Amino acid sequence: MGKESNFNMNIINQIYYTAKRIIVDIKPVLIKLITFMVIILILGSAFSEAFKVSDLDTVKIVYCNDDTGESGKGFISALTEVESIKSLVEFVKVSSFEEAQKMVTGNDAEAFIYIPEGFSDQAKNENESNIVEVYQKKHSGVNAMVIQNVVDSFINGINTASVIYKMTGTLEGYKFVADSGLHIEPLSNSKSPSAMGYYGVAMLLMLLLSGAEYGRVFIGEDYLGILGDRLKLSPIKPFEQYIGKIIGLSFVSFFNGIVIILLTKYAYHVDWGNNFALLLLIIFIFSLLTTTFGAMLSIVTKDVVKAGSIVTIATIAFTFLAGGFVVMDFGNIQRLSPSYYAKTAIFNIVYEGDINITYQNIEMMCIITLAFALISIFAVGRKRA
Repeated sequence: MGKESNFNMNIINQIYYTAKRIIVDIKPVLIKLITFMVIILILGSAFSEAFKVSDLDTVKIVYCNDDTGESGKGFISALTEVESIKSLVEFVKVSSFEEAQKMVTGNDAEAFIYIPEGFSDQAKNENESNIVEVYQKKHSGVNAMVIQNVVDSFINGINTASVIYKMTGTLEGYKFVADSGLHIEPLSNSKSPSAMGYYGVAMLLMLLLSGAEYGRVFIGEDYLGILGDRLKLSPIKPFEQYIGKIIGLSFVSFFNGIVIILLTKYAYHVDWGNNFALLLLIIFIFSLLTTTFGAMLSIVTKDVVKAGSIVTIATIAFTFLAGGFVVMDFGNIQRLSPSYYAKTAIFNIVYEGDINITYQNIEMMCIITLAFALISIFAVGRKRA
């Protein structure tokens, strides 16, 4: 019991004195908090229009029919007259393949549907498939969804009509049915992020990422240089010292995060959801992650200055990949950023998404934190060996 009690007290003392050492000099902390509040205000104001819900713009799709038979005309006519997609798609006829291709590459159209010569003959041949060529630009967001659903509906209609034509020899009585695939759902303001809400989360995570500096400096001084050599003679075990300081430094970042949440909630009316306990858990785990990250860099590089440069670059890069500066989807590459997991977890509780996704991202942050800690312990072990 005595050894266990000493172990606990040593860690508690490390937590207390480490946090106290930073909080006593409160001026840098206040400057950092004010700076991030100003950044949130600037970004939230600058991009406010981008977060307003508005009517969808019409998507322009050009088409060219080089088929001389009736099937090509019939399919194009059926597609362009479907009422359910007319409101979202503007169909434009062009005279040649080259003209259509030029319009798509020149950003004058979003996609190009081409009925090749001999399409009607293909429809009559039971052993030959009908070929319709579809070209589209690379998209993200709503336009891609509209085009994809229109194209899918078109192809499904062609396939169905082709089967009917080959079985009966006629398309008489066949009605082409297509769907835009989009359905109007009312969005309440509380369920869709405002610019202030989005950048409140983004800059909160950037603030916590900058907390890696605490781990870099304070853990670095424990393991590097003259002070590091003196601490080796201390009665406190390195493991106790490491755990205590990491938790103490994480509490400081956590405190900064809570202040930002409260200030943005009441000053900028940012919605942080109703599950405040889970939100705080996410903030604390991410604080642990960033602190262990900074500590790991100092231990592995054995150079506090070099680790500082890496922390600065990583803070900007991780924030950018997670869409912290401009709302962008980088696909799977965004998963390289720890901020992505924290952002996803927070958005799913604030805007009432899938709670299981929140837990999965919390679990991922815990795994990353543990990985950083184990790398640090392994590096220290090698150094002492």
